[in-house]
Amino acid sequence: MKRYLIITLLVLILIGIVGCSGNRAKAKNMIVKYDVELSMVRKASDINQRYQAPVADTMDVVRYAYEDDLFRSIWSATEAGWNLSLYNKSEEPLMIDWDNVTYMDVDNMGHRVLASGTKLSALGDPQTPAVIPRRGDISETLYSADHVYHSSTGVLARRPLWPVDFTEAKRYEGKTVRLIIPFTVDGLSAQYEFVFTIKNVRQVTSKSNPWKLYLSDRALGVNF
Repeated sequence: MKRYLIITLLVLILIGIVGCSGNRAKAKNMIVKYDVELSMVRKASDINQRYQAPVADTMDVVRYAYEDDLFRSIWSATEAGWNLSLYNKSEEPLMIDWDNVTYMDVDNMGHRVLASGTKLSALGDPQTPAVIPRRGDISETLYSADHVYHSSTGVLARRPLWPVDFTEAKRYEGKTVRLIIPFTVDGLSAQYEFVFTIKNVRQVTSKSNPWKLYLSDRALGVNF
């Protein structure tokens, strides 16, 4: 009888271990990751202006630096948008009018850009320009306004800039997108074109999917 109880206990423990392992496996998702490089920066005055080398590798996000006499910038890009840190090297305030910034997608179609301070509920309103004081800096997150949609939950939500289905996403390897940004100092404007190249598309495991709401809305047939 004692032997039977021991065997039963061991079986129950084994089932519990297998069940926990199965739950952990189910908790992980395969999601798409884009490796995006700042491959070139053009100015209206110098079409051959090039970018600096990568400057950091933090939390699996490779960042790229570009600088000239006007500013120093550090960039990273994913299907969720762009992260920008910018330092004004000039002796005058530097202004960026976000309403004049344009995202050019892989099909060379232009899109309005939203800065992080713009609420989705104010999607169509004029944005407050960024004014960076002399020797000052800002950190910004930029996103395409045309990739904001009305979710089935009744709120405004964001969808990815590029596909999150691996087979479709792989077709984007080697494609380029651009951000066109005018910088104004002392009333004079200079237009910069930041060219980003999708170098690689891969799948990674993740405990959560950042595009869960978008995927759910897509399955429900929400119009994007």
